[in-house]
Amino acid sequence: MAWGKKLGQNLKLGQLIEFVGDLGGGKTTIIKGIAQGLGIEKTVTSPTFNVMRSYELKSGGSLGHYDLYRIGDDDVVARELRELVEAGQSIVVVEWSRPFVESIKSDYLRIGIEVKPDDERIVTLTAHGPQSFRVLEAIR
Repeated sequence: MAWGKKLGQNLKLGQLIEFVGDLGGGKTTIIKGIAQGLGIEKTVTSPTFNVMRSYELKSGGSLGHYDLYRIGDDDVVARELRELVEAGQSIVVVEWSRPFVESIKSDYLRIGIEVKPDDERIVTLTAHGPQSFRVLEAIR
């Protein structure tokens, strides 16, 4: 969670982050760290059954946390995500995002989590676009 907090401290409004990984892989744990780094004191929980939870930032704007595990290819959800990102007033994190993220914004950060048999996690961060690349550079 510590590097998630560092990541959160370097995010700007308008950032889109895609989380890819198995159930129980730690996506929400990392998002809790991001929320801490953004100064969010409210308890962050997975929006699995709600689809979306929003957390207000003290500095203005919000953290939008989506879990699209139960959502298929849905134009309404894609449009809502696109509008939220384009408005530039939120940092948007999306679990189970395919096929949505790539159609929403070309600049996004992908965080992949692979769980190994010994419960070890391999986390891969991939920047797609200059804003996301700057975030990766800042947390190295």
